[in-house]
This record gives sequence, C-alpha cells and structure tokens, in this order.
Amino acid sequence: MKVLAITSNPESHSLTDAVGKAFVEGAAAGGAQVELLDLYAEAFNPVYTLADREHYLDRGAVPDDVVALQRRLASADVIALVFPVYWYTMPAMVKGLFDRVICRGFAYGREGLPGALAGKTVRILALTGGSEDWYRSSGMDKALEFQICDRTFRHYCSVEDVSLHYIGDLSMGDDSQEARDAAAGQLGKIALMGESLARRKER
Repeated sequence: MKVLAITSNPESHSLTDAVGKAFVEGAAAGGAQVELLDLYAEAFNPVYTLADREHYLDRGAVPDDVVALQRRLASADVIALVFPVYWYTMPAMVKGLFDRVICRGFAYGREGLPGALAGKTVRILALTGGSEDWYRSSGMDKALEFQICDRTFRHYCSVEDVSLHYIGDLSMGDDSQEARDAAAGQLGKIALMGESLARRKER
C-alpha cells in the first residue's frame, strides 16, 4: 500500500512541510510505502497553458511535466493534500495542481466516467490562522468542503473516502516555544492519522 503526501509552501522548513512529513512518517510506521511530493521543490508550474487547453479539447497530448505527476498520484492508494489556506481557499500552487494535473482524461473521464483516482482515499490537511471552530461557524468550512471534497473528489473523481481536516490557530512566522509546543501536539495527531489509514488499508 502506498501513501503520497503533497505539500505546497515556498519555505522548505515550514509547518506545511512538517505536517506532510508527519503524515507520511505515521503511514510508514503503519507499514505503508510512502512518498512526499513538495510542489515547490519539484518546481511545478501551476499556470494553465495552451498545451493544457489543447489536451482538454482533445487536440493535443498531456504536457510531459503533468504526466510525471499524474503517474505518482495514480500509483498511490492514499493521497494527502497539505497546504495553507490563503484568502479562504487553496493557494495558487495547489489550484494549479487541480487545473493541470487532476484533469479530465486522468482524474475523470467524459460523461462522468471514473478515472485514475476512483476509489482512492484522500485527506485534505488545511493549515489556518483561524480555529477549526471559526471555520465551521463562519461558513468557510462548508465552502471548502463543497468545492474540494464534494464537487471535485466525490462528484468528478469518484473518491468517496475524502475528508477535510484543519491544523488551526497558527501564526505565520511565530517561532516561540509556546507555538512550537502547540504545533507538536497537532503534528502528533497527523502522524496518528497517517498510521491509522495505513493500517486500515492493509487489512
């Protein structure tokens, strides 16, 4: 069983990356084969190009950089998308992943036919400055859940086992001991999530 975590943060030692590492380390402890894919380290280009459009219109091949990432997603049984929430949604790098990689002809087919992601397990790990309670009470949670989990993964990609989780109450750049301790507690929970999924999939 393979677990893939995809992270998106320009700072290589960010909490985003720490969350991704905690998830795959937990999964490895649960017996899974793991891979961590850092979109920035991979120099992924999130900009939707003419070549992407030509592929969508069935007038051209999938761009080579997209094919390489699609193969990595297709080989995973569990996929975790780890990113900070910017302006109440995903950052541009992750939006580019959806636009270019999780596309028709790969993640789903024409006429609603299942694609390469059908039946996989997906976890969305969102890092936020606000609390989980605020996201749920403000309506932001419903917007993210509907856009990412319900419409993208359940409806288009035939992924039934998908859920959104928050790593909240964060302050960008806060390196105090109190902040580190709070983050460590959340990382422990993420590692347990990865381990639990790995053990569940192995049964």
